[in-house]
Amino acid sequence: MYFDVTPKLAALLVGVAVALPWFLPGRLMARREGRWLSGILAIQAASLVLSTVLSMRVPISIYGTSWRRFGLVAQLAVLLFTALAAADLAGGRNRLQLYLRAIVVGSAPISLYGIAQYFGWDPWLPKDAYHVGEGFWTIVRPPGTLGYVSYFANYMVFVVFLGVALYSLEEERWWKRAGAIAASLAAFAIVLSGTRGAMLAMLVGAAFLWFWFRRPFRMRAVLIAAGVAAAMFLFVISPAGHLLRSRFRWYEEDAQGGARLLLFRDSLTLASQHLLAGTGLETFSAEFPKVQSVELSRAYPDFYHESPHNIILDALTAQGVLGLLAFAGFIALGFHAAWQARKTDPTLAGILGACLAAGLAAHQFTVFTVPTALFFYLVVAMLVALAAPVAEEVGRSRLMIFAALPVSAVLIVLTGRLMIADRELEQINRNLFFEDPSSAIIRYSRVRDLGMYADIWYSNQMAAQALKAPDIIQKLTAWQQALESGNRAALTADDPHNAWYQLSSLYARENQFDLTERALRKAIASSPNWFKPHWTLAQLLMRRGLRDEAEAEAKLAVSLNGGKNPEVARTLGEIQAKNK
Repeated sequence: MYFDVTPKLAALLVGVAVALPWFLPGRLMARREGRWLSGILAIQAASLVLSTVLSMRVPISIYGTSWRRFGLVAQLAVLLFTALAAADLAGGRNRLQLYLRAIVVGSAPISLYGIAQYFGWDPWLPKDAYHVGEGFWTIVRPPGTLGYVSYFANYMVFVVFLGVALYSLEEERWWKRAGAIAASLAAFAIVLSGTRGAMLAMLVGAAFLWFWFRRPFRMRAVLIAAGVAAAMFLFVISPAGHLLRSRFRWYEEDAQGGARLLLFRDSLTLASQHLLAGTGLETFSAEFPKVQSVELSRAYPDFYHESPHNIILDALTAQGVLGLLAFAGFIALGFHAAWQARKTDPTLAGILGACLAAGLAAHQFTVFTVPTALFFYLVVAMLVALAAPVAEEVGRSRLMIFAALPVSAVLIVLTGRLMIADRELEQINRNLFFEDPSSAIIRYSRVRDLGMYADIWYSNQMAAQALKAPDIIQKLTAWQQALESGNRAALTADDPHNAWYQLSSLYARENQFDLTERALRKAIASSPNWFKPHWTLAQLLMRRGLRDEAEAEAKLAVSLNGGKNPEVARTLGEIQAKNK
């Protein structure tokens, strides 16, 4: 369960709903860059709707997967937020100043929390959730409040440069210091996170600034950089830097970034089969296993690839060429606006341009979540407003207010549905923990009525409840729930290969071997190069006396497993021994 995700989306939806009646589109349309932004956002919105309508799994594309909730609802809200922010920011530099102050104030506790997690203090999250490895070489990947370390680090990349922007813009000494402190804390948090993409992004942003200003290195700047480098070196070799040294050792063992290179290549294969409109928003984990290569499967046989780990490939696979072109146009507009704004405010334009470049670099290794997407789009809105300020005040249209109210109402209703469903799932979790399946059944029915699903998890939990139930009635009821949700999961889950595989285990427990075989073959059809259903099917076929077919499946399982699990090879040996 990802209970940290929905509240962030709810905050976005409610914020946009409240602000929408005060939208001043005239400010955007009064300048060329604003009109371009409006047009690109409209094209992006059309692409999102088209890819959702043509999606392989429409319900998932609308609300998004449970791990990031970045479907049509969330992405349209981000686009609305961008238009609202750009129009508001065009009202004057004082508006930009206010935004930067809010970002600095909001980032400080998040940075401090991530830093505290590195040093072992965390009163909320279980520490084993973000500690990897065992013994002396254990590493820590602090997630802050962003759910996962990469999203935390990418958010901090924006904070570094926006903190610097506030420092350059402010005249009040207190706020200048606040910007510098926020940027420093964010940079330190990025280093402690051990996220290579975010560290590279900071260097990309720094290089952008150097090329932008084209100034020779000053001795003071060189001394400051040397001092920072020395301080970091002393920290790394100190006892407190042990976990970071462990992380550096992991860099040596994983120089190519794990599965990413093969994942990028196979993602292009998926995109080539759905060039026009993509597979649909948030459908990657369902559609990618169908094209996943043998090489990737052998190298990482039991990995779950929830995304292409790249925002460019994410747009291409989900929305096709139209979506990719719209997104590329949005990025190009941001850099164009920075170039235009250099005439009036070269310092601020350069810093915001560096922020955009750094954010783009960081997201070549991860995809957007709601918070990181919001900041990426906000930076472009800032640049457009900086390049095209509106000197005269634009009046508010009553027609705009009345047109916005129904949209705001829809956003509020959607927020309510998401929050209620999320709350119900949390309560189901508690009910099952305290072995109260009757209440869980009622609550899960409400969740489904709201259009939300967690069928794989619910089926698994109910199967476990059936084993622990004190009487036959409760056993049968829980088991029936497990089977029903297991069958639904094949249609509702964002990873159907897992859904079919789990369903096969349920049928196997009932000795319904025909249905077990059917489910396993469905799992293979959903993910042809995943070793596990082939391995299990080999054992089932052997039990049913189909020895030649069993041996063929076992050989395939061994090949796809890449030697990672010795028990797979052991199964093949046992089958071959019986076939002699």
